[in-house]
Amino acid sequence: MSDTPGAGAILDDRPELRSATEAVLAVDDEQDGWTFDDIPLDSGQFGELVSAGIVEKDGDEYRVADPDAVRAALDGETVDTTESERTVSLSNTLDLNFNARATGLLTAALAVVFLARTYAIGSVYRGGDIVLSGNDPYYYRYHVEQIAANAGSAADLGTLSVLPNSVTHGEPLMVATLWWVASLLGGSKEVIGQVLAWYPVVSALVTAVLLYLLAVRVSSDRRVGLASVLFLAIIPGHTFRTSLGFADHHAFDYPWLVLTALALVVALTAVSDKESLRRPLPWFGAVGIAVGIAGQVLAWEAGPLLVLPVGLVVLGQTLVDVATDRSSLVKNAPVLAGVSLGALLAWSVHAVVGWQTALVAGTPAILTVGIIVVIATAEAARRFGRTGRQLAAVDVGLGVVGLLVFRFGFTEQWGTFSNRLDTLFRSDAIAETYGLFNTDGFGFLLLLGLTLFLGLPAMAWGIDLARRDRSGWLVASSYAGVLLALAVIQVRFVGELAPFLALFAGLAFVWAASWVDIARPVLTAGDGDLRDALVPDTRALGSLFVLFLLFGALGMVQVPVKTSQILVDDGSYGAATAIETDAAENGLEYPENYVLSQWGQNRVYNYFVSGESESYGYAQQTYERFVTSTDPDQAHSQIAGRVGYVVTTDTSLEEPTTMHVRLHQHFGSQSGDVSGLAHYRPVFVSEDRSYKAFAVVPGATIQGTAAPNSTVSVETTITVSDSEITYERRTTADQTGAFTVPVANPGTYTVTTEGEGETTVEVPEQTVYDGGNVTVE
Repeated sequence: MSDTPGAGAILDDRPELRSATEAVLAVDDEQDGWTFDDIPLDSGQFGELVSAGIVEKDGDEYRVADPDAVRAALDGETVDTTESERTVSLSNTLDLNFNARATGLLTAALAVVFLARTYAIGSVYRGGDIVLSGNDPYYYRYHVEQIAANAGSAADLGTLSVLPNSVTHGEPLMVATLWWVASLLGGSKEVIGQVLAWYPVVSALVTAVLLYLLAVRVSSDRRVGLASVLFLAIIPGHTFRTSLGFADHHAFDYPWLVLTALALVVALTAVSDKESLRRPLPWFGAVGIAVGIAGQVLAWEAGPLLVLPVGLVVLGQTLVDVATDRSSLVKNAPVLAGVSLGALLAWSVHAVVGWQTALVAGTPAILTVGIIVVIATAEAARRFGRTGRQLAAVDVGLGVVGLLVFRFGFTEQWGTFSNRLDTLFRSDAIAETYGLFNTDGFGFLLLLGLTLFLGLPAMAWGIDLARRDRSGWLVASSYAGVLLALAVIQVRFVGELAPFLALFAGLAFVWAASWVDIARPVLTAGDGDLRDALVPDTRALGSLFVLFLLFGALGMVQVPVKTSQILVDDGSYGAATAIETDAAENGLEYPENYVLSQWGQNRVYNYFVSGESESYGYAQQTYERFVTSTDPDQAHSQIAGRVGYVVTTDTSLEEPTTMHVRLHQHFGSQSGDVSGLAHYRPVFVSEDRSYKAFAVVPGATIQGTAAPNSTVSVETTITVSDSEITYERRTTADQTGAFTVPVANPGTYTVTTEGEGETTVEVPEQTVYDGGNVTVE
């Protein structure tokens, strides 16, 4: 990754190149393309000019990269490129004016993002099915399918006002967007599956592009933008959440988050005085802020947490404004306008279609009021000649007062807020509620690799730059700090943190590359140049790759590991399809075909069997009690009439009398002194025998006569998933010699009576499902 820092900066740093530059410029003025033989330089001098970026290759020839800039530098002229003048053009500000090289390098970086998220495509497209990863995606799949079934077309937006409360108060914008896109493409179940499977990948690519624009805008260095995208590609905590098929809600949040940060940077850096407010660019930023904030709040019920950095940015900016004797009202006017518009958008949608609770939808309005107070306080402090530290003290006091007013003046809203806060700090069996530095493991390494250690020093650097009136770094640092704090509380926020951590990791990487002399120093903005990135030569490419491996190898290793943990494995998929087939053959419909399993996979099974994958609540409450029960009759009565199938997996349970061991290890058969089970017919066994599925059946009853009080055993061999299994049950004849043995499997049974020999009896399959009797002759 070579770079072009600008001819002026190069010649100031390397005055010995001045004469060589003059010679090359003279040839370049005379010829439209030239070769090494055309210039009066030795190879060493020529190589210096190429590596410095003054000369670049154009096909088989060479040319001066920017003749006007080189000529101005040689003449000792400088170009006035103040921050406001550099931000007049929206295209330049967002770095949309790509040259072919920049476009090619960004495309290559995006290809890495794409491949890291789609390499496991074979686990998603299986057997004609689209197998989404994880458990929660089937919740969204269920609701999108329900909307599609009830709505006429993509134009039937009235359907969105009657979504169930679980959606309208959860992730309404996400579900509505996925339905709308699927409807545009036809709206069938297959199309819905395709849309949900690919939306996380699209989210990752959109986020990566926005991150590139943000990083370049903040650092004035395309190399930082490219490095940021590459680090985002290999942060495991972001990669698995945006992997193909993992249609969870988090992936939908990431673009809104980075869009808001980018819009904040544009809005703040485009304003230096009142005159700059007459230009359109700050107001483009304001619109971006409004869209981003409204999108975040409507996309997720915890979205208000993701707008917290906006308030911190304004607070920090006003402190800098007072320290530099600048009007906070002028500087922050586009931000205030954007937040206000976002508040209006969010509340309007809430009022019209009922999305989100009043507290969630009203959060941007509360933020608006807070920003107004902060700006007004800063203006007063500036008018009365107060310092930034004095203003900070006043802001803290106002914050405490505001919190007390909220606590005692709005008790109902405070109760709701307190409950949500309890949810944030909860810790239960759900892995994403653990803290980033939880002592039970090394989650910070497994989810972030070494990017955390690479990015933290750069974050400290960014805070220092923000203190020096660099608004872009203020935004990046605020977002990184708030999201890191949230990730420390719950790892579910690691994906939100990832783009900003990647930005700082990219900055640190370019700095490290310059420190070992394989790249020019990083700019961090402020000197007027946009540092470009060239395709490096073989030696430099090798050095950069080794350096990237040093910091990124752990993340690269963990990406497939973390992604594989959320994939629906062959055992789960095989069990689901086997149950689906069995239910269809026996004419079972929901709720008769409900599948009881561990809650973490329950939605997967029930989606493929019945399509009813909205909730795993019953499984969460029932499954553990069922498999740990040592009383078969009690266990069966617990699920009778409610469960059609049971799926078991390998666990640490070893007590032989538990339902888990009786089913999973012995398929309901007699084992030693532990009696067999009568109501669980095996329908699936995975190749590694780690997954087993059982149909819950009434069972057939074998009846007959034998010697009084004698032992009677019945035994048959059944074939399940190409595996032969022996199924045995025993009983004792009563005082009259009569015996009954309930069995769960059809087949030919060998009936062995103590002291009387053997006989056989046929148990039809229909009898097992009807609960009939079979008599031993």
